[in-house]
Amino acid sequence: MKLKYKYCLDTLNSILNFKPTHTDIAKIINVSPNALSNRLSNDGYLKPEEITKIEQFYNTSLNESKDCINIDYYPEDFGVFKKNQFIFSKNKKTIAIPKKCFENFSQSKHYSIIQAQGDTMNPYIKDRDKLIVEHGTSSQIIDNQIYIFCYNNEIFIKRLINNIDQIVIKSDNEIYPMRFIDKKEIPSFFIIGRIVGLLRNLRY
Repeated sequence: MKLKYKYCLDTLNSILNFKPTHTDIAKIINVSPNALSNRLSNDGYLKPEEITKIEQFYNTSLNESKDCINIDYYPEDFGVFKKNQFIFSKNKKTIAIPKKCFENFSQSKHYSIIQAQGDTMNPYIKDRDKLIVEHGTSSQIIDNQIYIFCYNNEIFIKRLINNIDQIVIKSDNEIYPMRFIDKKEIPSFFIIGRIVGLLRNLRY
């Protein structure tokens, strides 16, 4: 199996969320950075043994279908909010998901998968459903979309509605009342991402 060097760099970028340099790859496969630069310029390939070394070094697979994307899956804790930033859990797996499962998939965006807990979003989201999260979401709320967010150091998955001086927090399960955040409390409110897909029968 041969793969184009550019494709491998782009695939690693989507998996690792950063693009390794020619120097990084050169050390792994024991060639010069200039040789890799030439391969990129000439739309050249990596040899099968070079691909194997790269996959072993980064503990991933480059031979995924172009219709799939490798993203992080957090089967338990997703992370914590500390000092005005969200810190992702180290307990994660990398899995391949078809792009058709995403809403408006973009190669430039960062995604992850989390596991829902509880019944507050029934019937749309059920307990233990796998949810695709789009990160880097603008602070501008799209009304009635489902977000994962932190408020007063707790993490929630709810629909959000932007009012003039409040943010409305809404559960799909009608037994749970709506809640409201005064915009004066925004410093204690942080959007982690928007839910852009649901995988009910995914097993890992």
